Amino acid sequence: MEEDGEFRCWDELIPDALGLIFNNLSLQEILTVIPRVCKSWQRAVSGPYCWQDIDIEQWSQQCRPETLDRMLQMLITRSSGSLRKLCVTGLPNGQSFSFIAD
Repeated sequence: MEEDGEFRCWDELIPDALGLIFNNLSLQEILTVIPRVCKSWQRAVSGPYCWQDIDIEQWSQQCRPETLDRMLQMLITRSSGSLRKLCVTGLPNGQSFSFIAD
């Protein structure tokens, strides 16, 4: 991508900015495609920057309870205490609520 003779260095953006950009993508793209682009993008999706607002409501309606529980644990752990919003349906058990609350 060249614009006015300059190249954009997308891999040099700060993780906060990358997180905001990645939030416009699907959960599947964030978890499977983005980490393969470059190391800085992989670090951004592994850290809390993409997981402050977690919306897996549609996805959670179609998955098995044990899969949902594992996904919630992974995403909430990645948020590193910075979770602001969680949209999910069909929590499998009280342990899921406890994990979210902790």
